[in-house]
Amino acid sequence: MVDGRVSRRDFLRLRRTERGKVVDISCHTLFMRCADATLPVPADLEWDPGMGEPPAVFDRPSLEHLVEAFADDMRDAQVLRVAEPEWMASVHGAERFESVIAAFRARGGIVE
Repeated sequence: MVDGRVSRRDFLRLRRTERGKVVDISCHTLFMRCADATLPVPADLEWDPGMGEPPAVFDRPSLEHLVEAFADDMRDAQVLRVAEPEWMASVHGAERFESVIAAFRARGGIVE
């Protein structure tokens, strides 16, 4: 969510069903977002107004932000659907996401 509004992507992965709130997560997408979050931001970019393009802006969510967003999504969910779980082993910070999933299971959440 941005500014309290649900983005199209959030709408597609957070759904309500007869079983309650369902969160769909792709571990491949999670891998890509976490890999992107850990890339260093170039500090010495040279930019000249005559280049015709505005300066590059690197605005990436941090790994901490990704984990917090995932935990927020899971707070009132009843079902977590995990796609491509084989990618989880490669996710940077996977243990933090797995601890959120473990807490979700401990409170009675269903992982599919």
